[in-house]
Amino acid sequence: MKNITTNSPIRAPKLSHVVAEQLRSKIATGALKTGDSLPSEGDLLKQFGISRPTLREALRVLESEGLIQLSRGARAGASVLGPSIETAARYGELYLASQGTTLGEINEVRMLLEPPLVSLLTGRAKKDLVRLLTQTVAQQRAALDADDFAGAVAAISDFHGQLMMFSQNRALGLLVGMLSEILPAAYTRLLHNGSDSLQKMLRRRTRKSSEAHAQLVEIILNGQAAEAERFWREYMEETAAFLQEARIANVKVEIPTRRY
Repeated sequence: MKNITTNSPIRAPKLSHVVAEQLRSKIATGALKTGDSLPSEGDLLKQFGISRPTLREALRVLESEGLIQLSRGARAGASVLGPSIETAARYGELYLASQGTTLGEINEVRMLLEPPLVSLLTGRAKKDLVRLLTQTVAQQRAALDADDFAGAVAAISDFHGQLMMFSQNRALGLLVGMLSEILPAAYTRLLHNGSDSLQKMLRRRTRKSSEAHAQLVEIILNGQAAEAERFWREYMEETAAFLQEARIANVKVEIPTRRY
C-alpha cells in the first residue's frame, strides 16, 4: 500500500472558537432560548476552564453572528437573541452580491417556486391570506395613485413574500428573507437612476404587476388552483421577458442599505 504523506500541518481550532461552537450548539438545540441570559462570566470561566480573554473572544464571535447581545457597564452580561431569518438573510444577501447574482437569476428562482405554490395555496386558501393579499394590492394602488413607485415596488415585493410565508415552509421563508429586500432596492435604484426610457418602462411594468396581483387574488378567492398556477407562470414568464427587453436581466444585485 502506498503511503500518503502531507506537508500541511494539522491545526487545532482556537479555544475561543471551540467555546463559541458549544454555546452556538446550545442555542441551535434550544437548550438556550431567545431571551435567556447566559451564565455569569465567572460561571462560564469555571464551566469551560478558560481564561477571561478567551471567553470574551468567544462571546464576541457569537455577537458578530447575531446570536447574542452583550450588555456593558453596570448590567454587563449576555442575552440570547437566537438565529433569525433577518440574520440569515443578511449573510445570504452578502453571498448573492459577492457572487454577481443578477435580477434575471432571482426572477428565475421565483419562476420555479411561485406557480406551483399559488396552486397549493389556492387549494387550501385561508381568509387571512386573501385578506392580506387584498390589503397589499390596495397599498400598491394607493402608491401608484400617488406616483410613489418606490412604495408600489415595496408593496409588490410584500405580495410575493406573503405567498411564500403562507406556505408555512421554513426553507421558503428563508429564501424570502434573502430576496425580500434585494429586489425592491434594485428596482428603486433603477427607477431613480436609470435612463428616462428605462424609468418609463419600469413604471408601466409596475402598474401591470399590480393588475396581475389583483387578478391572482380573484382566482385564489374562487378556488381555481390550476388556473392560479397557469396564470402566475405566465406572469412570471412575462416578467422574465420584460427584464430582457429592458436590458436589466444582467444587472447585478447589491446589498440593500438597512436602517438601524
